[in-house]
Amino acid sequence: QASGSFELRRGPIAEQPPSLVMAVASSSPSVDPAAKKCSQTPASKGAVAMLQEFVQCSRQFTAPQHRPILQWTYNQRMANPTCLEFRGIVAFLLDGLPHHAAGGWFPSKKLAQRDVAERALTFFVGRWGEQLLEQESGKFNALQVTMGISDTEALAEFCSSYPGCAGAPLKWSYEVRDEKFMAEVELSLLDVPHKFAGAAMPSREAAYSDVARRVLWYFQCPGYQHIFAPDPRAPSVAGKEIPAPPANWACSSDEIAELRQAERKTVLMRVQNRLQQEFAKSLRPGQGVWEWSYEMDDQDTVWPPRFRATVSVAALGKTFVGKWSRGQREAQIEASILVSDFLDGDRDTLEPASSCSDSAADTMDSSDPCARWADMEV
Repeated sequence: QASGSFELRRGPIAEQPPSLVMAVASSSPSVDPAAKKCSQTPASKGAVAMLQEFVQCSRQFTAPQHRPILQWTYNQRMANPTCLEFRGIVAFLLDGLPHHAAGGWFPSKKLAQRDVAERALTFFVGRWGEQLLEQESGKFNALQVTMGISDTEALAEFCSSYPGCAGAPLKWSYEVRDEKFMAEVELSLLDVPHKFAGAAMPSREAAYSDVARRVLWYFQCPGYQHIFAPDPRAPSVAGKEIPAPPANWACSSDEIAELRQAERKTVLMRVQNRLQQEFAKSLRPGQGVWEWSYEMDDQDTVWPPRFRATVSVAALGKTFVGKWSRGQREAQIEASILVSDFLDGDRDTLEPASSCSDSAADTMDSSDPCARWADMEV
């Protein structure tokens, strides 16, 4: 059965002009006969292949050529000082809407991938399918919301009486991007945490209202059944990839700290692999992707001493000078982060710091580039 560590995120749903609204029998992820037939595969078939067949049979729109049905990313954290753990996140379209599902933590990507595929199948083909069948059979009374109340109040009232939510409270959050507010609401659906996102709005109240209306549409609450429709031209449908959700959508605050630590410890390896992949054709046989040099603070009497690393990347024609850090390894990490930022689009080489206090060298500010989140891809 799906457990609490399995989380789903539903992407924003685009509102269409009347002439472009798609006619759909149900706006919620449904288990139609074709999908049931696809899910009835031999037991020997793996969970990943079964999930792919289920999603493929449930598609409303034709996906671009060469686009994978399931798109995978992985979080990583330090299980102990020497070992990593991975959590699989799979993205797919179901009834024209982007869905992201996250599983539990495992010592390998293969196990993490299989885990989230099994959880997604259990939820959509099993528990969610049963819920929809019970609703269609009339087992539940039609749910109504009070007229004249706000959209957020209507959502709270709906979830308090909807059997799948079991009266669990809603959790709201928002962020500001380019002076626009983007809201998100978390609710429990069949004991599985779900997060629904909305569009950019001019105020927090408007962003909350927008998300509430989308969720009420998703559940086909009376009065909200026809206000949205899946958009066949949306980036999640027509693009080469489903847009990624916020980096920390499936994590608690404690997990975010663990992920940042794992990112920092593996940044050197990841940046080196990236340079080798991007510039393999321009490197001569036996040529390294970068060259390192180090300065040591001769005035420092603490062990390990402070270092500052300089890395030259010939393929980029750039030299990057990191911050003073305690220990050669930490200094190398600081310079690697600058290379990573440059490859990600920050084309300004940071000026080296002329000095650095012990407290600044021994601590990591969450606002520093090295404290950023990064998802690992296959």
